[in-house]
Amino acid sequence: MVALKGRVFLSSHSASIKLPSGRNEVRIPKAGNLMMFDPLLTGYATVFILYAVTFFSSFMGWKGLSRLLSVMALAVNGSILVGILIESGQPPVFEMFGGMLFVMFILCLLGIFCCRAEEGRLNIKTWVWIEILFLLGITLFFPTDLLPHRYHHTYPWVVLFHGFRCLALSLALFSAAHFVRFRREPLRKRVNNPLFKQGRNYLLLSAVTFLCGEYSGIIWCQNGWGDFWHWSPAFFQSTLIILFFMAAFHLPGKNPRSDNLRSVIAIMTPLLMLTIKVVKGLS
Repeated sequence: MVALKGRVFLSSHSASIKLPSGRNEVRIPKAGNLMMFDPLLTGYATVFILYAVTFFSSFMGWKGLSRLLSVMALAVNGSILVGILIESGQPPVFEMFGGMLFVMFILCLLGIFCCRAEEGRLNIKTWVWIEILFLLGITLFFPTDLLPHRYHHTYPWVVLFHGFRCLALSLALFSAAHFVRFRREPLRKRVNNPLFKQGRNYLLLSAVTFLCGEYSGIIWCQNGWGDFWHWSPAFFQSTLIILFFMAAFHLPGKNPRSDNLRSVIAIMTPLLMLTIKVVKGLS
């Protein structure tokens, strides 16, 4: 033990010792800081491992284990969202980290309770877990810091606008899993295929949810600025998404070739929505 002659200053982060005769100050980190960790990052790592193991068990055909792990992943994912809500005082639909976790939570719910029973490794559930792992990979490039509390982030129409958009993205991704599975079917089995019909139904629900978000945004603008939305980059992005929805539903023709083209557009729609969300998150 070495005794230094000088003054000791204590703070919440470190203990500093100021030496006499103008020498440099020495800072000694407190022991508690050496053990600090980011709870959000820890939760992210946990949910990533659970979803990855869920995908592996689903791919291997271990249905019972896959269902158990998916429920565990859903619980951890939901607890992270509740933690963000309690800590920040606002719903986790605004920043990229919380928004992506919310999308994954809804997508996991759909994967557990709304998937038809299928044989084979690359079934709909397996594609859902692949999509979730893809979203987790994107989330890794964004900070886990919580947004500071903002007064309009608790305004109902603002929350509905962002929440409906996240919900629409989840439904569109779930629909895309059906269409990817549909495109893996042999050509002779694509006529009147129930996978195509189910994917179209979930895509329609996604479109309705997205339009509900747009309507909430209109009311937000009307109450906040006294006018509806005007032409802007954000309005153009929303128009592109709506055009993709319309093309997937209203493309003419009832032959297999038209269904194949509709399925491609339906798969591209959530990719467009996700790209727009990522670009906004980076700006």
